[in-house]
Amino acid sequence: MNTLKVENLKYSYGKVEALKGISFEVSDGLVGILGPNGAGKTTAMKLITTLFSIQSGDVYLNDLDYKKDLSAVRRNLGYLPQDFTTYGNLKGREFLEIIADLKVNWDRNKVKSYIGGIIESLNMEEYIDRKIKEYSGGMKQKLGFAQVMVGDPKVIVVDEPTVGLDPEQRNYIREIFPIISKNRIVLATTHIVEDIEAYCTHLLVIKEGRLIYNGKKENFIKETEGMIWQGIMEGADLARVRDIGQVLTTRQTVEGTQIKYISKEPLTSNSIKISANLQDAYIIHSTLADEGR
Repeated sequence: MNTLKVENLKYSYGKVEALKGISFEVSDGLVGILGPNGAGKTTAMKLITTLFSIQSGDVYLNDLDYKKDLSAVRRNLGYLPQDFTTYGNLKGREFLEIIADLKVNWDRNKVKSYIGGIIESLNMEEYIDRKIKEYSGGMKQKLGFAQVMVGDPKVIVVDEPTVGLDPEQRNYIREIFPIISKNRIVLATTHIVEDIEAYCTHLLVIKEGRLIYNGKKENFIKETEGMIWQGIMEGADLARVRDIGQVLTTRQTVEGTQIKYISKEPLTSNSIKISANLQDAYIIHSTLADEGR
């Protein structure tokens, strides 16, 4: 079991505080990191991947101290940036073998066997020996996941892994999470909540440089029980809900306008209480944070 521990991490760009003292501890599995653009997610991940130096606070990976054991920490990290690119004229297998030569000191036969295992685990055999410039967006992103697995890192960070992909490609990428998060920690930053909903084991929510939630996904949703309502409405009822409640979705039906909204109590006589999904819970928690909860 691997453990990543972050203690009172702060970071500033000049006079602008990007992180205002976040602390958390996570272990093996997929850790979803949610927050709007500018919340501090990317700054936190650049500190964890050692791309930024720690200004204030501490980070530990298992028994390694980021400040004292930097080289050893880096040998145990994998990083997939949002804008992952590589040389298009290389074949996928060639690219992975080059990465292996850079990260591990193995003979050629062991490298080839090891890379073959990664390719098989991610179901990339069909296209891995084609030139990368011929890959679709989803194929390229899958290659990015493959390269972060090289060297068996204990922590993998992926930043907005499905940005720019179509719905089919996004599903294609989401299915990788349970594969790569076995026996390691995977931190996935995103503002697309559904990307991590199915496989997330732990959730961190960052807003304006602060951690507003740290815990299990199920508890995050459970805390919003009784706050999501749905009903068919028109006229005064519709105006009332739009004025008082926070509308989540609006859908036209043959009966009228179906509204799903946030409220601590029903705002119309025909409203029914419904269960929240992760997206709903995220909006509620963000709203409560704005209100100073």
